[in-house]
Amino acid sequence: MRKSMMVFGLLWVAAVLGGGCRAWAGGPHWYGGSAYFDPAVMGQPIVWKNGQITYYTDQGNLSATVSQTQANSMVAAAAAVWSGVKTAAVSIGRGGSLAEDVSGTNVYQGSNGLVEPADIQASDTAVPVAVVYDADGSVINAIYGPGASATNDCQNDGVMTIVDGFSTTGYITHAVMLVNGLCTANSTEMANLQYQMIRSFGRILGLDWSDANEAMFVNDQITSDGLAGWPILHPVEHLCSGTNGACMTNETTLRYDDIASLNRTYPVTAANHAMYASKTLTASATFSVQGTIRFRRGQGMQGVNVVLRPLVSGQPILLYTVTAVSGASYVGDAGNPVDGNEDASGNPLNRFGSDDQTLEGYYDLSGVPLPPGMSSSDYELSFEAINPNYVAEYSVGPYVTGQVTPSGTMPVITLPGVQAGIQLEEDVTISDSADELHSGDDGTEQAPLTVSSTGQWTGRLCCYGHTSWFQWWARANREFTVEVQALDDAGANTENKLQPVIGLWNGNAVLGTSPVTGTLQPFNGAVAGLTTLSAVSTAGSSIRLGIADARGDGRPDYAYRGRVIYADTVSPARLPATGGPIVIRGMGFSPNMTVTVNGVAAQVTAVTPNEIDAVAPPSNGTVGTVLLDVEDPVTLGVASIGDGLAYDAQNGDGLTILAAPSGVVPMNVPESFTVRALGPNLTPAAGIPVTFSVTEGNAALGCGATSCQVTTAADGTATIAVTANSTALAQVTAALASGADVLAEFTGSAPNSIYALTPNLYVAIGGTTTWSPSALVLENSQPAAGAGVLWQTTSSGVSMTSQAVSDSNSNGVATGKLTVGPLNAAAGGTVQACVVGNGSCTAFNIVPVHVETAAMEPVSGTSQSIDETATLAPAVLEVTDAIGHPMAGAVVTFHETEFAWAPTCAGDSVCPSPHILSQQTVQAISASDGTVSLTPMPNNGQAVKLVVQATVGASAEYDFELAQNPPVNP
Repeated sequence: MRKSMMVFGLLWVAAVLGGGCRAWAGGPHWYGGSAYFDPAVMGQPIVWKNGQITYYTDQGNLSATVSQTQANSMVAAAAAVWSGVKTAAVSIGRGGSLAEDVSGTNVYQGSNGLVEPADIQASDTAVPVAVVYDADGSVINAIYGPGASATNDCQNDGVMTIVDGFSTTGYITHAVMLVNGLCTANSTEMANLQYQMIRSFGRILGLDWSDANEAMFVNDQITSDGLAGWPILHPVEHLCSGTNGACMTNETTLRYDDIASLNRTYPVTAANHAMYASKTLTASATFSVQGTIRFRRGQGMQGVNVVLRPLVSGQPILLYTVTAVSGASYVGDAGNPVDGNEDASGNPLNRFGSDDQTLEGYYDLSGVPLPPGMSSSDYELSFEAINPNYVAEYSVGPYVTGQVTPSGTMPVITLPGVQAGIQLEEDVTISDSADELHSGDDGTEQAPLTVSSTGQWTGRLCCYGHTSWFQWWARANREFTVEVQALDDAGANTENKLQPVIGLWNGNAVLGTSPVTGTLQPFNGAVAGLTTLSAVSTAGSSIRLGIADARGDGRPDYAYRGRVIYADTVSPARLPATGGPIVIRGMGFSPNMTVTVNGVAAQVTAVTPNEIDAVAPPSNGTVGTVLLDVEDPVTLGVASIGDGLAYDAQNGDGLTILAAPSGVVPMNVPESFTVRALGPNLTPAAGIPVTFSVTEGNAALGCGATSCQVTTAADGTATIAVTANSTALAQVTAALASGADVLAEFTGSAPNSIYALTPNLYVAIGGTTTWSPSALVLENSQPAAGAGVLWQTTSSGVSMTSQAVSDSNSNGVATGKLTVGPLNAAAGGTVQACVVGNGSCTAFNIVPVHVETAAMEPVSGTSQSIDETATLAPAVLEVTDAIGHPMAGAVVTFHETEFAWAPTCAGDSVCPSPHILSQQTVQAISASDGTVSLTPMPNNGQAVKLVVQATVGASAEYDFELAQNPPVNP
């Protein structure tokens, strides 16, 4: 899903560029999490067992000018810097040589990924640390990509570190140091390489980057004391970046921050002192300051840089700066419902860091040495933000995807008379920090809160792992935008607090499932701190909205402003060609909204959060449905209505083509010409005569004349068979009496021997249906009777239910008989019909479709009002997929409720509720043409009103009422 390059198997793998990796905080780099590691080590530093590290060096030279012996000496000197700390239980030594000269000949990208020698792989824990001398940069390029070893970036690619092995018992088991031989051109590069080896061993030891003394680089406030206290393990090179010049002064000397970090990660204790007899017990030679920084409501404040400096004459001395980060041992990213709880490789995000909430604001400044020659000193304890640019491989502390600015006024505390061996506890509550306003007013996944009627609200993710849940209803064919603007404590836009991610679910989605769509990363909007997500509703549905932090975090200072920009309706729904006033109703509208109709700007005259008044432009020749767009030009948030507005110059009914012959079609093969009549409100217009006429050239209509009338069905459709009988251009027009018309143009061509008359079947996934596909057999371009047609298929889920060969009838039509289903999403298929004896074949396609996309339209019998002694005719509906294809095999549920007949309640009268006589629920499966029929429940001779609700798929519903009335009094 995202985050870092990590793979869990027997071992954990992390490819780390420039020594960076998922970092935790000025001290240990990793802490055991609630996943992968044994429960006993959760919250404990992940270190080398007993502090013992053995490395093995490459057999080759480092470069043409630096021999293997010289390189080995440099590595040994770098290791000795860390091993030489007298208060740290660390010993780094050489164990020998690798089994080969590691180079581009044995490290390369093969067809199945990276190829490399066995003894530098994570699985070879007998070689705990492999030091590779990459003489020509080819190894680095193979691992990190072409150009990764470029000589113009030696300050970053001179030495690269990979820590790629961890045991479940909480130990680092394997690492690789890559030394770039291209970065040995002069003495400055050699000095930098030596320094980078020291940094590499710090990372191999499992130490985090540090943010100590970073403030001096702001506005160029660099001092000699500040540089002398700037740790070796700083994240980014400020001094030599882009120059390949010297990176640091005294670059082989550990700073106090580095030493304290090592001490607290690898302390010399009574338990291990025998192994380190020449070293000093850490606790007696150093001091510690520990505590918790909290919001005023008590939640720990994670990600605060805690800074400790000795005071001389009341002034803090930067030379001896030591830092730690609050919440370092607490999980920094446990995932969220939008992006999930795993990284791109499927590893759980909570494998590092404890889930013990008492650690969320805890900091540990232990192992701190006093300045040389001092037996005691006053100290200043302060709290500050971490550089917000330190993310990903440069991250400091638990927040990897983005640092968080502390909330409230950070205190400065004086600690008098600090001596070696003491342990101080300093808990801090920030009295003016953000308050926790959440009181369960932003819903749960099980019970989302309805979005504010204005579409705009403010909220906060107040507590760790909290998600805000909302819902609203969206009509079909609506595009809408959800916006979440992160706010700081003062209510201003920010990217240093909440990192909002947005997920959308169908309202009936199973709890705990992944969203239908979501933002992959925060801050993708056009305004700083803004996250946006646009989506389209294909059917009327309840929408469930989840808002989470990208890290899965949650704090009292994670405030946001939410908005749903949604256009629900537009009225009037039909405009004359000259355009005119329209009213758009919805939510989330702002005063600067713009409106376009069919891509042309409309004049906006008034805006409220729920309504936009505008004047639509002329149609410029456009007839029928047009797209209406609403946009916020600042955030670029959009809302659109795809089917709610149309132009019709006659202000009456219109026609649309659903299917028609077009282009070159085979002669003597009938094709369907189907139109749909729409009323002024864009609903299907039933019972309207549609005149089909041959208006140019020659063609045959199904009625046998050159002009025929067909009355539209309940779904507004009218169909006629059209047959090309000439190679000249032909034109057939469908027209209404109002003047609205549509036409089909085509030319005929010599036909093949056989054609599919019903070429496609759309079947609901998981459904079953019977199908009788028809094929037309021709001989000398005329229908051929008595021809044998072989039906065959190799597709799973399709079987013949009659003889494989059928004969064509007098009209040349042969019919097969098949059973289709059940099918899965990938189980579509084909059926072939071949003329026996001449080898000509035609294909029929079987397409599986998702029943969740189903829609329903009435065909007949849904508006009956008859005498109580008569019998109701079956009610017929058509089930279609999202784009109008008839859907077979869909299960339609009919809920029937029979009420005792009562007259319609007049005006505002208060009428008694009708008496329910009976109820029943029945199911039917749609046929191959998508139709499904209900035989209404009997009335037993009584006058009744029968209310029927038909449902199918995720949310498709069609309601109708049938009446069996009492006799009319004479």
